[in-house]
Amino acid sequence: MQDHGSSPLKRRLQIVDLARKSDAVKVEALSALFGVSTVTIRNDLNYLEQQGYVVRTFGRARYNPALLNAVPQPQESRATPAAPLLSLVAGAALHWIADGMALFLGGGALVHRLLPQLVGKPGLALTLHDLSMVATARQFLSCEIHVTGGAHSDDEPGLIGPAAELGLRSHPVDLCVIEVSGIDARGRILSQFAGAARLYAAAVGHCSKAISLARGLDAGAGFGHPVCGVGELDAFVVHHDIEAGVFDLLAEHQLRVDRKAGGVLEFRKA
Repeated sequence: MQDHGSSPLKRRLQIVDLARKSDAVKVEALSALFGVSTVTIRNDLNYLEQQGYVVRTFGRARYNPALLNAVPQPQESRATPAAPLLSLVAGAALHWIADGMALFLGGGALVHRLLPQLVGKPGLALTLHDLSMVATARQFLSCEIHVTGGAHSDDEPGLIGPAAELGLRSHPVDLCVIEVSGIDARGRILSQFAGAARLYAAAVGHCSKAISLARGLDAGAGFGHPVCGVGELDAFVVHHDIEAGVFDLLAEHQLRVDRKAGGVLEFRKA
């Protein structure tokens, strides 16, 4: 899948999306939908299973359930939104991304979901610190990929430490996209992981623009490690099921609702 404009790539991306949005996809139905043979569809499903995106059963496949909670969120007071909505939250970052941009993408299940959606953005240069995302990027995208380097920790999803921060700063970054776990009472966005929080703080300071994604959010959340103030972000994207206090905190720090579509809210600087 090296040619990001190829028909097989587009078909496989659509199959993954269909599997994510339904209980299962059937070989015969996919064959009719895409106008290709069942042998071709089986080859697609074999490949996607090898890459960990689907789990096959006789004559059908379903989205790999392990991907639905790739990064667990502690003490969430609300139910985690369904996978299609998480993909919409991730996809909301797309209109911030122009062809040829240099991006830093933080770790986490939400940002990971953004990677396959970048297939239509040629000429990107990615800087990543999550090695699982490097593997995904290489499968779905034909673009320049930099890895920050740094230390591996069993408690963190990606590479961290001074070397990771140095690796991040060694490349220009137009936009960073990070996943956060909450906002504290002082209006600071939080990461579940201490090392990632320090790296993301460096990314926000280094890049031209910064946006964050969140799956569930309560005002004054007590867990997590501070990254930066909400006012340092250019945009904040979250699913619509958030408490009123979050609106108040964001408004206090000059972020206002700019877009609302498909259950997704996007706040931008006023």
